[in-house]
Amino acid sequence: MTTSTRVAAGLLTGLFAVSGLTACSGDGGGKGGGDDVASWSDASAEAKKLLDGTSGVELSISTKDDPGGNFLKEATGTIVADPATFEGKVSGSVSGLPVNDVPVISADGTLWINHALLGGWSDKYQPKELCAPDPATLLDPETGVSTVLTSSKDVEAGKAERGGEDNKEIFTTYSGTATGDAIRAILPCAEGDEFDATYRVDDKGYLRSARLTGVFFPDSDAVTYTIDVTKYDVTKDITAPK
Repeated sequence: MTTSTRVAAGLLTGLFAVSGLTACSGDGGGKGGGDDVASWSDASAEAKKLLDGTSGVELSISTKDDPGGNFLKEATGTIVADPATFEGKVSGSVSGLPVNDVPVISADGTLWINHALLGGWSDKYQPKELCAPDPATLLDPETGVSTVLTSSKDVEAGKAERGGEDNKEIFTTYSGTATGDAIRAILPCAEGDEFDATYRVDDKGYLRSARLTGVFFPDSDAVTYTIDVTKYDVTKDITAPK
């Protein structure tokens, strides 16, 4: 495996697996945290509706853990629904060495990696080569991550709390367990059978963050990732590198 392929496999797999999990939640029933808090069955249905209807999202991903080997440390990016595209930057570790702010684009079913030292956009891959889904398709209402909303189990709602800018927003936290089968529908090489999951939904029904803990990568320890969906209804012109 070449160095550039290790970069792609180590960072892209992590990014696309975890970014896909921002909507990997639900329990088919749900438990409320009080009279003024929606059950998870209602909250997840609304979150799916809003994800399916958005033109695009901006998100960030980070972990404070170090599982060793190849892994994603942090990332930021934009997913656009139509045409299905992705653009962002990833950082992490490849073969024990730090890799920072690597530009990535997904368009037309292909992933491109920008290696500045190797002449720019010098590598491209098919998603299946990296044991990862195509991040550009993660907002597809039929095959994307919103279809996994009913996969988690034993989801319980906490209390509604204020937060955000000037403490003007209201958020509800939901905690449960995502199954390994649901995770592997997005990342086939995930090792864990269960993943602890905590989701944060705002008072308008938007999924705003997810915290997921489990064994995402083969031969590694459990990792906790925090994913923040920082903006919905994004429009951006993303094209394949030339």
